[in-house]
Amino acid sequence: MGFMKRAGLYCIRQRFKTFILFLLLTLIAAFMLTGIAIRNAAKGAAADVQTAIGGKILLDVDTDGHMGDGQPNQWGGMDYSYNGDYITQEIVDAIKTVNGVVDYNVEEAAGYYGAGVNFKYLPSSLGLSYTPYGESSSYTVTLSSEKCKAFQSGKYKLVEGRHITANDKYTCLISKELADYNKLSVGAKIKMYSLDADGISDNSDGISEFEIIGIFDGTEGSSGNAMLADEIPANCGYVDYGGVEDIFKDNDGDDGYSQLSIYVEDPVSIQNVYDKISALPELKGKTLKLTIDTEEYDVVSTPLDSLQTLMNTILIIISAASIVILTLLLTIWIRGRKKEIGILQSIGKNRAAIILQIFTETFIVAVISFAASIPFSNMIAQKTGAYLLSGIGAETTSLNVQIDAAYLLPLYIIGILIIAVSVIASSWSVIHSKPKDILVKMS
Repeated sequence: MGFMKRAGLYCIRQRFKTFILFLLLTLIAAFMLTGIAIRNAAKGAAADVQTAIGGKILLDVDTDGHMGDGQPNQWGGMDYSYNGDYITQEIVDAIKTVNGVVDYNVEEAAGYYGAGVNFKYLPSSLGLSYTPYGESSSYTVTLSSEKCKAFQSGKYKLVEGRHITANDKYTCLISKELADYNKLSVGAKIKMYSLDADGISDNSDGISEFEIIGIFDGTEGSSGNAMLADEIPANCGYVDYGGVEDIFKDNDGDDGYSQLSIYVEDPVSIQNVYDKISALPELKGKTLKLTIDTEEYDVVSTPLDSLQTLMNTILIIISAASIVILTLLLTIWIRGRKKEIGILQSIGKNRAAIILQIFTETFIVAVISFAASIPFSNMIAQKTGAYLLSGIGAETTSLNVQIDAAYLLPLYIIGILIIAVSVIASSWSVIHSKPKDILVKMS
């Protein structure tokens, strides 16, 4: 009788042991499948993030050594103005033609300061009133709020309305905290006293009206004990570049952007794109500085990379633990089969055939167990993935964790290795005993 037939008959005869082994292998397979699925989902999500966010190159005015002579101000200090080059439309048009550049945006943090005329900011500790309308707060001036750092990283999320686009003029986004504080909603118009805008353009009183087109959240619980209004994140919003440009159009100063975010399709090739932009003749001799920034991509991808590493570690731990547990179980059972093994050896069955029989017994159960673990793995994989993401600080990223048929191949490969190591380790001492010694002890 061949070892495969003996293995099948043993599984049928020892139903209770077979059932215990089935449960153990099903549990092992479920953990393994869950780990493989989460690891691959994290890898896929990282690739999607790479495509969606890409890399970013920043072009800024170089203020170092180009701030001119200071002028005394009314508070006894000195005001300095930049006297270098700005990012003109000609430069922007040249950058757009560079292979690998997919988009651009302007995001000038604190590019506009406005005091609330018909609304109030969340109060600060000092509550200074240095304008006719009290404290002012800062706003990020942008062509596209959706591409701004806080929204790309997931720190802020639009909950009502829409984002600012390059075609907007005199529009703004405000925080949900500020909207609730003033009972404002999308479509409402707020008036702001623009600092340094008094008497310029057609706006002789320095007051401008902006339409609220969107409301975002993510500022909750971050105010602390702020001294000034603009130190409270909920007071800081976003305004379109067109409106601010119109407000200050007659003011002496820049003729272009002071900052430009250049989006690259693939972060891996960002250095190549950087070199091409640096070589543009439109940038030669300009007081502008170019830097590579992958912060937005890193913020989202780093937790995903960490999750992949974590899952690889967990898979190794599961494999090691499975070998230990399975070896202990098989060792106990094999010691109870000393007589059977002694008889097989005495009738001429070599050690390899006996080990193959025990391996086949275990593998037959494993084939059924691994298949049975699929629906169980599906139930726990998604929840486990979400829990692990939150645990490593990636709440803003979602995982599409699914048990794919392709995962069965690595599962069976790992399973065969685990079974092989466990069978050899558990049967080693008994198999290497002489048949006569075994039978004598049994008698």
